This record gives sequence, C-alpha cells and structure tokens, in this order.
Amino acid sequence: MRAPVADQVRLLTRLGFQEQLQLVYTDPPFFSGKVQRADAGEFMDRWATLPSYLEFIRAYIVSILPLISPSGFFVLHCDYHASHYIKVLGDSIFGYENFRNEIIWHYTGRRQPADLHINRKHDVLLVWARSSASRMHAVSEPWDREHYLRMKRQQLQVDEDGREWVWGHKGRGQSHAYRIYVDEAVAQGRAIDSVWDMPIIGISAKERTGYPTQKPRALLNRVVELFTAPGQWVADFMAGSGTAGEAAWSQGRPVYLGDLNPDAVAITRRRMARISQ
Repeated sequence: MRAPVADQVRLLTRLGFQEQLQLVYTDPPFFSGKVQRADAGEFMDRWATLPSYLEFIRAYIVSILPLISPSGFFVLHCDYHASHYIKVLGDSIFGYENFRNEIIWHYTGRRQPADLHINRKHDVLLVWARSSASRMHAVSEPWDREHYLRMKRQQLQVDEDGREWVWGHKGRGQSHAYRIYVDEAVAQGRAIDSVWDMPIIGISAKERTGYPTQKPRALLNRVVELFTAPGQWVADFMAGSGTAGEAAWSQGRPVYLGDLNPDAVAITRRRMARISQ
C-alpha cells in the first residue's frame, strides 16, 4: 500500500487488526544525512535535526503499537547513526523490561585503513517484546562434526553400536552426567547468538532488485523464523524492496506491506506477484 503509516494503521484498525500482528519489522531511515541512490530508485534520509528524526521514530512506534499482538515482537533495523538514541526511545514506549535483544548483523566488505574510526561493518536490530508473554522460536545454524568436537574439547567415546559420543555435564563436579551423541548434536545444529555473520547482497546476486537499502533475504528469513510461527501475521510499514514480505510469505506467514516511495511499491508488487503465483 502506498500511503503514510498513519493511514495504513487506520485502515488495518478498521479491518480488525488490533493486536493481530505477531511481528512488525521496520527498516526506517538511519539518520545518515544522505540520499541513497541505486539503479531502481532513490531513498531520502536527510533530517533537519536529530530531535526531529527521533520524533518521527517515536510517532511511528506509537502509531503501530496497538496492532502488535500481546505475544508479538517489534524489530527495528538501524545502525550507528542513532541506534543508541532509538534504544532509549523504544524502552520508554515498550518498557525497559520488554527489551529482549540487540542483534548485530555483521557483514563483510572492503576494509580500508583510517585514522578517524575503524571500518563500520555492522547494522543493529533492536528487539522489543510486546509483553512478558512473547516467546521466540528456537533457531539453529549448521555446524560440522569437526567444529563440534573442537568446541567440546573432550575425548571422543564410541559405544557398542559404533556411535560417537562425549560427556555432557550439569555443572561443576558433574562433568560426566550424561552422554551426548555427536551425530545428534551435529544434526541439531548450534543455537544462534546475537551476532549474525551474513554477507550483504552481491552486485551480481539474483535477488538484487536495484533498490537502495535492500537487505539480504537470508537476514529476513532468520528474523521471520525467530519471531513468528507459520500462520502468524508479519507487517512491514516501510517495506522498501519488499524483502520482509518475500521472506514471510515464502515461510507460510501472511504479510502486510506498505511504503510511501513509488519505486519501492512497484518493486515490492513485482516480487510478491512472482512468489504468489
């Protein structure tokens, strides 16, 4: 939908979406002071003052708050320009006790020597729960046998059936409490932490739309998987190139998308039409 966020919220309210959105993901302007340009559009990120920018973020969060489920989550994507201010602002709205995580998206890219600051190669995803009832879903990343055994740093055991295992422990003095079978541990994967190493979108990547500020599908796939279950609503009121929508719909989540930028709306419509066929 191409409309200001307030109009989008009013529409969803009339349609009965109060407390229905399990996840609201937002990738707003970053207060970068730039006009982001790419092959398929441009994105204005210039503000008169920092207070005016923060008021924009505050008004946005307050407007969409009634639509978030009591068990839902709000994820705001930002970077070093204003993340520290937005964290305090979000805590004042959701409550300090409902802040769940600061997720670091660390990406690769060209590095150069500098004398003012080291290379900035990460974004921040700030995560607030709507209430204490909000629960995430277990997400693991793959690892291989060698990595697992290096991490455990234990003597490898083999049982009577030829299966490899190592000792699990329950704490100090209980180091041989139970068996952990290596094949099961590797198959289960390693629980993710708050630093996500994921590459940015390559110049020749098939998923590249040409829209500035486009985020990689792998990043949004994980966000959707972590904070929602199939069938739960996902919304992005500043959808940009529509990556959150594509990630949600492809994983069985209904999705609402909106943006003011006509280039963003056109790209999002094409992407969603392609995966909905």
